[in-house]
Amino acid sequence: MAGLNFFPSDTKRDLLMLMKQQGAISLDDAEEATGLTRTTLREHLGQLERDRIVERSTKRKGRGRPSLRYHLAVEGERLFPSRDNVLLGRLLEFLRQEGEEELTRAFFEKFWAERLRDVEYRLSTLDPGDQKGRLEVLEQMLREQGFMPEVRQDEDVLVIRECNCPFPEAVKQTRVPCRLEAEFFERIFGKRIGRVTYIPDGSPACTYEFPGDKAA
Repeated sequence: MAGLNFFPSDTKRDLLMLMKQQGAISLDDAEEATGLTRTTLREHLGQLERDRIVERSTKRKGRGRPSLRYHLAVEGERLFPSRDNVLLGRLLEFLRQEGEEELTRAFFEKFWAERLRDVEYRLSTLDPGDQKGRLEVLEQMLREQGFMPEVRQDEDVLVIRECNCPFPEAVKQTRVPCRLEAEFFERIFGKRIGRVTYIPDGSPACTYEFPGDKAA
């Protein structure tokens, strides 16, 4: 499980494995499984929660106080191996071989339209002049979808750097997702975009720049 190997702490890896196996765990579950003190476990779980790897909720049993439960967040689930991306790549290859490129294009257009509606809804809850808040909303959405984003304002240039492509196998078959992503950003900010680095060309990240007035 390569994703878990990024954690130098054996305890954090054990806790994540336990959540994956059980769905959700309590402090009692964690204490029994690891033999560590509740104070130590709270510290580890708190760090995982701050890193958005783990989320917590409460569960009520009878009339007693509700118990705190910890479970994997979306980012935590991504630490575990999946063949979905490879399968998507093979599906797109099959559609291309069958001459169904139009179906592929329609699929990704629907996907990006849903992303646009999502981010527009989130932005609608903010003051149009809240530049910082609007950039934070965009960064959060990109993070949730696995792009490992960095969004920053450099003087009068907005820079969006995506350090991960969530569907590299798909991009091997078609660059439609890349084109639609550029259009997605242009529709959000209402101005032309420049892509200055590109993962498929060998760069470590896809980087977009919006020159001119501060955007969003």
